[in-house]
Amino acid sequence: MRPLYSLERLSPRTSRLLRHPNRLRAAYTSAPVRTAASTLSLTVFLLTAAMVSACEAIAPPLAAVDAPEASAAPELLMPAPGRGRMFEAVKENEGCVGCHRDVAATWQGSLHQRADIEPAYRRSFALEPLPFCRSCHAPEGDPMHDEPEAIAEIGVACVTCHVTSDAGVLAAPSREGNQTSAPHRVVRSAAFATASACASCHQFRFPGARGDAPSSFMQTTMSEHAASPAADRSCAECHMPLDGQGKRSHAFATSRDPAFMQRAVRIEASRLDARRVRLRLEPVDPGHAFPTGDLFRRLEISAEISGPDNMSLGSVTQYLTRHWGFKPKANGRELKRDDRLFDRAVEVSLELAPGAEGRDIVWRVAYQRVAHPKGVDEADAELEGEIVLGSGTLPPTLAEN
Repeated sequence: MRPLYSLERLSPRTSRLLRHPNRLRAAYTSAPVRTAASTLSLTVFLLTAAMVSACEAIAPPLAAVDAPEASAAPELLMPAPGRGRMFEAVKENEGCVGCHRDVAATWQGSLHQRADIEPAYRRSFALEPLPFCRSCHAPEGDPMHDEPEAIAEIGVACVTCHVTSDAGVLAAPSREGNQTSAPHRVVRSAAFATASACASCHQFRFPGARGDAPSSFMQTTMSEHAASPAADRSCAECHMPLDGQGKRSHAFATSRDPAFMQRAVRIEASRLDARRVRLRLEPVDPGHAFPTGDLFRRLEISAEISGPDNMSLGSVTQYLTRHWGFKPKANGRELKRDDRLFDRAVEVSLELAPGAEGRDIVWRVAYQRVAHPKGVDEADAELEGEIVLGSGTLPPTLAEN
């Protein structure tokens, strides 16, 4: 079965952007931080359901392949969605799990293994049951039909990433002193050790969208990475850390791991006067925008006046995210601005209503996974979960005492 996505056919403009990170940075981050504007209702996205087959992925150029054990092997492919190998993949994956028990133990329960059965995804899929979604979340199934339980249970499996062709088992080049024998052919690829290994599932357009405008993309993680200070490093360096035996973790705990997320940003809070507070957010070793991935993920920055018995006497909230609006006759969506964190610190000023004088102000920064917006007001959204990245209390200034 031919995959719904492909790594080839980058447009000339995209190729130029990937070679010039500064242009990418300008394309994906520009607007100043200010009060959050409108977002797009989920209903708008349902309008594109009939145009599934037109979607294609964008990925950075692949690096040269180093495969000394497969000099006469068939064409080497990077991992991709829409494999459609069905029960053949299930059987082959059982062999991977049976031999590589320690690595498989970290994969079991991971967001990759649970890609098709994770409750948040299932709730979203129930609202928009598109083959487009199945192609990434159940890549070994047929995206045009409901996947069998065995296919759903393996999600993004060992074979999805490591068995991409008949050439053999795809692996990164061996580190010094880590050469091991195997009962199967191993294809060591320099490209597999780069962001190219993750590209097909982590950057893609909306179904039916064309062109390279930011509004065309549902996820832009690979372009963000190509424009980041970590562009010369692989995704695995952060998201698959080495264990004590020199093996990379396959747990992929990132966006659900509070400690990992809290390390990603440094937060400083100060009180400017009786009613105004300033929060400075600085990304730590950024490899892409923060947050990245799903189009509704965001940072919620809030402050409230603390009254008697911790009663809230007023609050103000701002969101750093991709802000979407409605645009008739253009697939229904328009990216109004993108004020997520990228490669430099951002300062957010919040002004509270009268009544803050002489009282504590409580501040909070939270990473939020939004299931879907309920309307044009960004505050009116259903959350799948959140991680508090930082919080604290700012006492009255000396001038107020």
